[in-house]
Amino acid sequence: MKSKTILGILLITLGIGLIFYYEQYHRPEREAQELLAEGKMIFERGDETGDKETINQAVNVFSRVIVKYPRTRSITESYFFIGKCYEKLKLYRLAYLKYAYLIKNNRNTLTASLKKEILMRLAHINILKRYSEEGIDQLYSLLNASFNKEFRSRVYTELGHTYLKLGQYNKSKRMFDISLSEYGSNEEAIIGKARAYKRMGYDNDAYNLYEYFIRYYGAISQYTDDVRRSYRQQAYASGLHAFRKGSYSAAISYFNRILRNFSYDKISENALYWTGESNFAMRKFDTAIAYFNRALTNSYHHKDQDAQIKKGYAYFLSKRFDLAAREFQTYLRNYPQGRHASIAKEWKRMSSKELLYRIRGKELPKVKENESPDEEPSLEDDEEVFGDYRDDSSREGKRIRLENVAEL
Repeated sequence: MKSKTILGILLITLGIGLIFYYEQYHRPEREAQELLAEGKMIFERGDETGDKETINQAVNVFSRVIVKYPRTRSITESYFFIGKCYEKLKLYRLAYLKYAYLIKNNRNTLTASLKKEILMRLAHINILKRYSEEGIDQLYSLLNASFNKEFRSRVYTELGHTYLKLGQYNKSKRMFDISLSEYGSNEEAIIGKARAYKRMGYDNDAYNLYEYFIRYYGAISQYTDDVRRSYRQQAYASGLHAFRKGSYSAAISYFNRILRNFSYDKISENALYWTGESNFAMRKFDTAIAYFNRALTNSYHHKDQDAQIKKGYAYFLSKRFDLAAREFQTYLRNYPQGRHASIAKEWKRMSSKELLYRIRGKELPKVKENESPDEEPSLEDDEEVFGDYRDDSSREGKRIRLENVAEL
């Protein structure tokens, strides 16, 4: 009886496993192949008749395969045929992007013959891709021949990239705007508009579009990795550029974009440090110290030495000399051979002197023999000890030049 029960349980488990396999793998593969075959038939019909509307319909079918069945083997062919459709529509840049994506991200799944054909097509497109007045006129003629919004959006996107290449950034941005008004989910148009904003010097507008793209298309788009990489590099570069110009608030806003979108990346350590530097430059020492602390306590360490020494500076300039001396000592303990060790020793010495002077300044002066209690005590001994580093309201101390110890 027990053996029958066990056998029954095994059969039920096997049945559930087969159903799961069918639902997760077999059925999606079958449906994707059917949809792919439908797209091929539509493409062949459009290729024979030269009907652009039919070819655009084929693009939509192949795109459905990519969106609906992203884990199937049909994905590679779908991207390839979308590229062929774009070639037929003379949207060479878009075709180039599809082929380049296959070579870059799917080279292990490409057959030798398909890879060879893609490389040949890429070479052919490089020859055809001429941003001339004739090419622009051809694109405008395509617009006059179609009322399909998705197709028109793609044509306007191609025009946008053409003007971008020619350096006509205002025209480029306008083409991308029209493209998105025709079809708001055009990924290439969103990215192109961000690029146009960047070339025009509107960095924040460009970065807002990058964030929008990542939020709404990041999980499904073939361009996600490239967009994230570009955004990461450009936002960080904008922050450094703003810092060097003395635009510290702008620098902080750019570095905050890094911290918000790339907190898992090692560049977040740099962003924390430079946010601290920006606040330091504005003499917001407590805020600067908070960011230096975050740089010191996260999982990355390549800016720790810089953050530690600059944290000491911040305490010193905010006249918390005991904490400054402690930070410089911490640096010397953690990095006895560090690149700022000699600086830390000097600043620790100055911090200790300032602290001792303030302690002495609070002591009641001793009245010497034949000296009136109301007379000022002699400061000769203190002058000898503290020299020009003494903080005295009746005498301006010598300014100590702070070096920017950080390395980019």
